[in-house]
Amino acid sequence: MRGANYKPGGFIGWTYYAQNSDTMGCMQIANPMTLCRASADQIIGSQDTQWNAPRVGLSAETMLTERCRLSTDVAYLPWTDFAGRDHHLLRPTTTFADQRGNGGGGVQVEGVLSYFITNNLSIGVGGRYWAMWTQKDSESICTGCYRGTTATVFSKFSMERWGTFFQASYKVN
Repeated sequence: MRGANYKPGGFIGWTYYAQNSDTMGCMQIANPMTLCRASADQIIGSQDTQWNAPRVGLSAETMLTERCRLSTDVAYLPWTDFAGRDHHLLRPTTTFADQRGNGGGGVQVEGVLSYFITNNLSIGVGGRYWAMWTQKDSESICTGCYRGTTATVFSKFSMERWGTFFQASYKVN
């Protein structure tokens, strides 16, 4: 389907999202009277996560005026695969928790409003929202957390990302 000022379509794809983050300094929440042995600029923990998922979605464009275009993508993620590792570096022996899960779902929505300065040059502003989650019976396996033992607990993992962006585009004839 295609018209003079609109163009809808479908797509199938794959999403890969990874994030690595560090925690600096510490604060004792369970017992505020206990002193932390870390300075504000000391890394005390890190988290590495990876998400994989197939995407099935719709994409559409329409010209609102002769120079303004609205583009959108909406995707459903019918299944997700999650892997993470949570490192605890402040303890006498470094411990970590491996986290994994699959079978959940997700959504991804993105939209861009573009203005054509010339036929080849455009600028735009947009927004996006991504959410992914696992099933409730996903696993978190803590190695060395409890005096050398390995403990498994069932968990549900999720992530959400949203934001705005600016873009410029130049089309070469």
